[in-house]
Amino acid sequence: MAIVMIHCPETGTSVSTQHHASEAQFAAERYDNAAVRCTACGAIHRWTKSEAWLQPYRGVAEAVVR
Repeated sequence: MAIVMIHCPETGTSVSTQHHASEAQFAAERYDNAAVRCTACGAIHRWTKSEAWLQPYRGVAEAVVR
C-alpha cells in the first residue's frame, strides 16, 4: 500500500490526499473529482488521477512535512 499524493497548486508542496492504495487499486480507481483539505495552505483542492501519484509509506512523512 501507498499514499496517493498531489502537489499543492499554491505552494508546490507535495501533500497527502489521505487516500491509500496499492498500485493495482490506483490503476483501477478513477479519481475524477476528488477533494482534499491541503496541509500546506489550508485550502480545499480538487484533483484528478492525472495530477496524482503513489508515494510508498517510506518517505511519506518527509513529503507531507515539506
